[in-house]
Amino acid sequence: MKGLGAGVVAVVAVFWSCTTAAGSDTPVQSVIKGDVRWRGEVSVDGIAIVTREGRLTIEAGTTVRFLQRDDDGDGIGDSELRVEGVLRVEGTPDRPVLFTSAAARPAPADWKYIMINHGRDAAVSNAVVEYAFSGVQIHYTRGTFRGLVSRHNVDGFRFSTAPVVLEDSLLTRNENGIRFEERGAGASVRGNIVTDNRFGLFAVIKCEGLSVMENNLFENNSEYNVKMGERQTTDLPLSCNWWGTSLDGEIRASFFDGRMEPGLGRVLYEPYLKERPTLAKSP
Repeated sequence: MKGLGAGVVAVVAVFWSCTTAAGSDTPVQSVIKGDVRWRGEVSVDGIAIVTREGRLTIEAGTTVRFLQRDDDGDGIGDSELRVEGVLRVEGTPDRPVLFTSAAARPAPADWKYIMINHGRDAAVSNAVVEYAFSGVQIHYTRGTFRGLVSRHNVDGFRFSTAPVVLEDSLLTRNENGIRFEERGAGASVRGNIVTDNRFGLFAVIKCEGLSVMENNLFENNSEYNVKMGERQTTDLPLSCNWWGTSLDGEIRASFFDGRMEPGLGRVLYEPYLKERPTLAKSP
C-alpha cells in the first residue's frame, strides 16, 4: 500500500465541474473537487480521491472496476476510492452498484478499499463490494449503509470511531464479516446477515458496549461467530441476535472470548433469538 503523494502524481483527471460525469468504461484516477456523478462502466487505476469540498454520486446500475496493481509488493492491491467529502451510492434492489476487481480471475485484496476517513457524510444503498482488502472502511464519519453486500474480501465492513448505521445487509465469504473498534462512538448494526466468513464479528479493541447490535443473523462462520481481540478486555453486549442455533452451549462455543481466554471480555448474548429471523433480502 502506498501513500497519497504517489497516487496523486499520476492523476489522469481533476474534476471541478458541478455536472461532470464519468461513464461508458471511463478510466479514472482522479481528484474530485466538485459535484461529480459516475454511471455505466467506470475503471479506477490507482487512487480516486473525493476531497473535502467534493461530492461523488454513483448512479444505480454502475459498475466500478479497480485495476489490479501492487506498487509496493505487499500483496494488497493499490487501487482505491478515498472519501474526505460526501459519498452517495444510489443503487436500487434490482440495479445495485457494483465495486469489483478488474482482474480476469479476481481474488480478495485485488484492490484496497472504499476508505471514508474524516469525511463530511456517506450514504450507501444497494451496493455490492467484492475482492477488496477491506470492502468498506469508515472512520470519524457519520455514514448510513443499507442493502450492502460485501463478499470475498479480507474485511467485509470495518469501522472505528464512527457513528455508522449498517442495516439489512449481507456480509459473507470474508475473513472478517464485521471488524470494529468503538473508541467512544456507538454504531447501529441491525437486521444484517453475517454468514460463511471465517469470523463473523471481530471486536478488536476499545469496544465498550456503546453500539446497538441486534436482530442480526450470525451463522456458518467457520471459526467463530464473535472474536475478541487480544486487548478487548471489556464485556460486549450482543443480545437479541440469532447465533445459528437455539442451544445455549453451542452458542457459547461460537465465541472466542473470556470463556476461552482468561482476561478477555465476554459476549453478553442473552436474551437471544430462539428462532432464525426472516430478514430483508439483499441485492
